[in-house]
Amino acid sequence: MSIVSLKKRFYRIYILMIRFIQGEHTGDALRNTSISILPSLAIYLLGAHPSTAIGIGVGSLLTTLTDPPGNRKDKFSSTLVCIPTFFIASFFTAFVFPYHWPLIILLGSAGFICTFYGMFGPRYAAIGNMTLILMSFIIGMAPKDPLAVSLQITAGSIIYYFFSLLQTYLQPYRSLKHAMANGFHGLSQFLLIRSESYDPDIPLELTYSRVGKIHGQISEQQEQIRSLLFREEKIISQRWHKSNYWLSQVYGLIDLHELIIALDHDYDAIRKNLLDTGSLPLIRRTIKLLALEIDSFSQPNKRFRYAHQLYNNHIKIHVLVLDLKEIQEQQTGPANSILASIIRNIEALIEVLKRIQVAFYQNQEIQDKIDTNEYQQFISRPPRDLTDIKSRLNLHNPLFRFALRMAVLFGTGALIGILFLDFKYTYWILLTIAIVARPAFSMTKTRNIERIVGTFSGIIAGILCLVSIDFLPVLLVIAAIGLFGFFLFNRANYMVSVIFITLGIVIALNLFEGNINLILGSRVIFTLVGALLAIAGYFLIPVRQSTSMIHLAKEVYQFNLHYFHIINGRLSGDRQSSFDLRLARKKAQTAMALFSDSLNQMKKEPEYKWIDWSHIHHFQALSYRINSHLVGLSISLSKKTNHDTVHEIHSRIDALKPLLTDLNQIAESIHLKK
Repeated sequence: MSIVSLKKRFYRIYILMIRFIQGEHTGDALRNTSISILPSLAIYLLGAHPSTAIGIGVGSLLTTLTDPPGNRKDKFSSTLVCIPTFFIASFFTAFVFPYHWPLIILLGSAGFICTFYGMFGPRYAAIGNMTLILMSFIIGMAPKDPLAVSLQITAGSIIYYFFSLLQTYLQPYRSLKHAMANGFHGLSQFLLIRSESYDPDIPLELTYSRVGKIHGQISEQQEQIRSLLFREEKIISQRWHKSNYWLSQVYGLIDLHELIIALDHDYDAIRKNLLDTGSLPLIRRTIKLLALEIDSFSQPNKRFRYAHQLYNNHIKIHVLVLDLKEIQEQQTGPANSILASIIRNIEALIEVLKRIQVAFYQNQEIQDKIDTNEYQQFISRPPRDLTDIKSRLNLHNPLFRFALRMAVLFGTGALIGILFLDFKYTYWILLTIAIVARPAFSMTKTRNIERIVGTFSGIIAGILCLVSIDFLPVLLVIAAIGLFGFFLFNRANYMVSVIFITLGIVIALNLFEGNINLILGSRVIFTLVGALLAIAGYFLIPVRQSTSMIHLAKEVYQFNLHYFHIINGRLSGDRQSSFDLRLARKKAQTAMALFSDSLNQMKKEPEYKWIDWSHIHHFQALSYRINSHLVGLSISLSKKTNHDTVHEIHSRIDALKPLLTDLNQIAESIHLKK
C-alpha cells in the first residue's frame, strides 16, 4: 500500500472520528454521565445514607436510557409514562421480593406487559425494556423498605427528566438538526454504494446486498426526520421565520432519496451496453463527486469553510456531464437511451442540490409543497383505542409472541435465582435476558456475542486497572469514564459499550463491596446463563421472519401498484399538490426497505438453509427495478422536459405493466422451503 493511500485511509478515519464526536450521542453521553453521578454524589456528601445516594443514582442512570432523541412533546410524554412506571415497578418488586412465588409471577407478568409497551413505538419500548432492567436491579439491591427505594428511584427519574426537559426547551430543534445531518450523510454513503454498481469488477450480488442493507438504514433515518419535523406545528404551519429553511432541507433530502432510488437497478444490462463506451468510469466519478456534495450539507459550518473546494467540484461535475453527453450522442440503440436516462437523473440531482444550497442563504417559499393538514399522514401512528390494542393480542402478531417469550424467560430467570439463593449476583441473569433477548434470532445471536465478548474484555480491562492502580481517585475517574463510554457507544457499537460498562462495574463493585473473585465469577457465569436462556427462548416461542416476509412481499407489490396508478392518474390531470404522489412513493419505498431488512434477518436464522432463495432474490431485484422506473416517471411528470413527450411517458408506463404482473406472480409464488 502506497504512502498516499495510507494518508487517505487515516484521513477518512480521522473524519469519521470527528463526525462521531460531534454527533448528538456525544452530548447526550456527557449529560447522562453527569446526571447519573453528580446529583447522587452531592446527596451523599450532604450526609445522606449511601443506600439513598445509590438508589437515586440507579434511578437517574436507568432513566437516561428511556430517552432517545426527540422533540419537546416526545420528552414530555416519556416523563409522564416513565416516572409512574418506574415508581410502580420498583415498589411492587421491592414489596414482593421476600416472597418467592409472588416474585416469579410478578416478573413473568412484567416481562409480558413491559415488552408490549413496544406497540406504542420505540420510545415506549425503551421505557418497557428499562423497567425490566430496573426490576432486576431492585432484586440485586435486596431492599428492606419498598416505599423508600421506590421513592429514591422516582427521585432519580425526576432529576433526569428535569434536566432533559430543560435542555429540550433551550434547544428545541437539537435532535432535528442532528437527524438532518445524519440523513444527508447516510444518503451520501448510499450514493457511493450505488456507484459500485457501475463497476464491472464488483459482483452485482455484492452491490445488491449492500444496497439492501443500507436502504433499511436510510428509511429509518427519513422516518425519524419526518417524525421530528412533521409534528412541529410551529414549522409546518410556517409561524416561524426559519420554517422555510427547515422544510426546504427536508423536501430536498426526500427528493435526493427519490432520485438516488431512480438510478436504474438493471445494472446487468447497463454494464453490458456501456462497457465499451468508456462512460462507466465517468459515471462513477460523477456519482462520487455528487456524494461529496451531499455529504457537505451534513456539516453546514464546514461547507462554508470549504466553499472553494466545492466550487471546483461543481466545475468537475459539469465537465463530466458534458463528456457523458458527448459519448451519448455517439451511441445508438440501448446504450443511447440508458445514458440519456442516467444523465437526466444526474442533472435532476444537481438541480435538487442547488435548491438545497439556496435554502442555506435565502428564506425562499417552497414550490409544490403539500398542505399543512396532510403532513400527519407521513408519520407512523401507534394504536389509538382499545380496539386497535385488542387486534394485536394474538399469536400472529410478532410483538405478542415476543412478549410471551419475555414472560417465560423472566419467570424462568427468577426461578433459577431462587434455586441458587446462596449466590449474590443471580439478578444478572435477568439483566442479561432483558438486554440481549430480541424478537429475531439474528438480533438475539448478535447481541449475545457482543455482550459475552464485551463482558470478558471489560473484565480483563478492570482486572488490569485494579492490579496496577491503587490510588482511589484515579479508579473512580476510570469508573466514570467507563460509564461515559457506555453512554457514548450504546447506540453506535453495543460491544464497545459493554466493555466500558463492565470496566466501570468491576471497579465500582470492588471498591464498594470487595471480593473481586466473587464479582468476576458471578458476572461471567450468570451472564452466560442469561445468554443461553435468551437463545433457548427463540426456539421455544420463535418470531420467524418467514411469515412477515411473505406479507411484506405482497405489500411491496400492492404499494408499487398503487404508486403506478397515482402516476398514471396524474398524467391525465394536473394536480396542484404533490401529496398523493409523495405519500404513495413513501409507502412503496418503506415497504421495500422493510422487506430488505426482513430478508437480511432471515438469512441469519437457523432454517435459512432450507429456504429457496431464487424467487426471493429475483423478487427483490425486480421490485427495486420497478420502483426506480416509477420514480423516474414521477420526475419526468414533474419536470415536463423536452426529453419526455407524453407519448414516450405512455410507452414507459405500458412497459411497466408486464413487470408489475411478474412482480405479483412472484410474490404469490414465493416458497420458503426447498
